Amino acid sequence: MRLPKLILIVTLVVGSGIACAKARANTEPILMPDLMPPPPPPRIVETFPVDPLPTIEPSPVESALSTPPERPPAPEPAKPEPPKTETVIIVPERPAPSAPSLTLKPGPGVQAQTEASIRAMLDRAVRDLQRVNYAALNEDGRTQFETARRFMQQAEEALKGANLAFAGKLADKAATMASILVR
Repeated sequence: MRLPKLILIVTLVVGSGIACAKARANTEPILMPDLMPPPPPPRIVETFPVDPLPTIEPSPVESALSTPPERPPAPEPAKPEPPKTETVIIVPERPAPSAPSLTLKPGPGVQAQTEASIRAMLDRAVRDLQRVNYAALNEDGRTQFETARRFMQQAEEALKGANLAFAGKLADKAATMASILVR
């Protein structure tokens, strides 16, 4: 009984050794040809004989045309006339126009209404910025917050200088940035 078990064990060990062996094909690697570009074709440069340029002799008509005609004698200078008396009219000078101001101002009736609308935008921006939690903002949000505050300060300065157009643009930017920060 021991012999059949021994034969069985030997057969299993040898069979498992054969089953786990890798099959290897003994082949030669295919040699790839060198990938070198072919040499350039020979260049053939043909030379042509250079013909000298023919010289053209001017005809008598052309030579007569090419020479400038003779100038007539200069006329005698005219005698100077006696000076004429002229009447001079003195026009009073107008004052020079003043340089245009660099600030844009609306008409007198519209100025108060424009300033009120700018103040309303600034008040809305202040209310929106007060609702923002500054501590919860990230780096970009804090930069936007500070920029909106600077726009508001510049708008106030422009209002003091009566530059309503510039103040309106600054107030609009501040109000827009503040409303975005509230969201």
